[in-house]
Amino acid sequence: MIYNDHMSDILHIYTRVSTSSQEEEGTSLETQLELGVQRAEKLGMDHKVWNEGGRSSSKDDLSNRPVLTDLLQQVDDGEVQHLYVWNTDRLSRNLNTWGMIRFKLIKNEVTLHTPTGKQILSDPQTNLMLGIMSEISQYDNQLRTERFRLGKLKRIRQGGWMGGPPPYGYSLDNSKLVPNEEEQKWVKHIFESYQNGDSIDEIRTQLLKSGVVTRRGNPVWSHGSIDKLLTNTHYEGYYTYTDKKSGDTLRIVCPRLLDPSLIKSVRDLREKRSYGKTGNRRTKTSNQKYTYLLTGLLVCGHCGSLYGGNHKKTQTSYYSCLQKTHKFKTKYTEKHVVCGSNRNIRIDKTDEVAWDTIVDIISKSHTFKETVKTELLGKNSYKKSVSDIKKLENKQKKLKKEVDDVTESIVNSESLVLIGKRDKVEVEKIVKNLEKHRLFLETQIEEISQSLLEDQQQRRWVDWVKEFGSRIDKLKDPDFTIEERKKFIEGVVNKILVTNNNVREHELKIEFRLPYVGDKFEYNDPSNKSKGYTIKKGRKTKKVVTDLLKKTMG
Repeated sequence: MIYNDHMSDILHIYTRVSTSSQEEEGTSLETQLELGVQRAEKLGMDHKVWNEGGRSSSKDDLSNRPVLTDLLQQVDDGEVQHLYVWNTDRLSRNLNTWGMIRFKLIKNEVTLHTPTGKQILSDPQTNLMLGIMSEISQYDNQLRTERFRLGKLKRIRQGGWMGGPPPYGYSLDNSKLVPNEEEQKWVKHIFESYQNGDSIDEIRTQLLKSGVVTRRGNPVWSHGSIDKLLTNTHYEGYYTYTDKKSGDTLRIVCPRLLDPSLIKSVRDLREKRSYGKTGNRRTKTSNQKYTYLLTGLLVCGHCGSLYGGNHKKTQTSYYSCLQKTHKFKTKYTEKHVVCGSNRNIRIDKTDEVAWDTIVDIISKSHTFKETVKTELLGKNSYKKSVSDIKKLENKQKKLKKEVDDVTESIVNSESLVLIGKRDKVEVEKIVKNLEKHRLFLETQIEEISQSLLEDQQQRRWVDWVKEFGSRIDKLKDPDFTIEERKKFIEGVVNKILVTNNNVREHELKIEFRLPYVGDKFEYNDPSNKSKGYTIKKGRKTKKVVTDLLKKTMG
């Protein structure tokens, strides 16, 4: 290979650090450069600096090393004859990458310089020593990485934050999550607003008008940010961290910001409001000014999507499958579904058919009448008393305290292993039993939370029965507003499946919450009615086939 005389007079100095600890060990960028310049002066050469800055050298490729990539390109072009590094691990600690670099240097007859002297890579003995040094360097790097990983796991087990900005609602104090009182107030507001039926659009508007900024200082909250906040487990009092190497997932306790009942209520509502799933609900959005009787209940029998309403003041108004009207949103995504529905349905006709059918079934249902009788008269009421609820809440509080104590015991036991004060096998048995007991306690807590939530729901059902039970004979009264009708239907109907039988006919399959359809009232002894009666269960579904494109008459 022929070299330009000027090239042989230049010492190319490559500098790099990967951690702040190297600054303390005397291998800072300034130190590396200073020693390189001294080497060039000793050899009587000019020098050229290639400063990589702070970059990791453990990767299998050079994707994060642009300066070294350019340097090696000049090596291949024959423009580098002398290269200086403080240590060969500045080039790479990865065996595969170091092997490639060493091959390029040998191939292009580059002399490698270090503070200890000149390294002729083509010399077998030098090449062997550099190989051994590289092995040692990689081993040292692996030890350093493992120490860092174990140290991080220890901090996390002890309740330390795993790194990065804390979730909205929290601040960091001594690397641990603590409630941020101002943000906590808005976290609760977001959850309660969603629970009360506000859409994400409405919540965004509320936050914007109140001047609430995101964690990054953005005054406009994205849908994704609010949705992610609503699914954050931190507000329940824990979060998880998965160690990439072992695959183990740690459950870390943190301060709880919200009541479990509020969290569970919102979680259930999110599932009901999801799009494209049979039976799910959709609440009124901020730009939806017209109240539709059946939105949130009508489900497409062809693709499973919900039906939406399109109200026109001077033209015919229709319900239509949202998969067809909003298909542009999912067309090139995995969520895209081809809908087989080929006709929309008139709002006036559909409302009339559905309302008349539901009222007819409910007014004849013995199951419904028995429910009204039970709730209004208080017979066999399943509602818990105030004292019962208080007992459950106190028990839940004690269980949570015990969970915190068990968790602290687990963390302390694992910490003793890490510092070598307890036997690993012995502690693993202890931790296993503690984990089992904690799971038992958490299951009890969840059961109590569920019981309290169910009681809350049952109370709402009783309120609904008291509101409509006494008015069952007046449901067809014109004084019933569309809002009252909608509330009534949502109390007894789960969903209404819509399918096309042919070009004009549609089938409405109304699914009730209880078996109201065709139930029967029978005396246990017709000759002696004092022996009581039995309500024979009916069906939950009622099918109606009709022309929903035809104009309503009368």
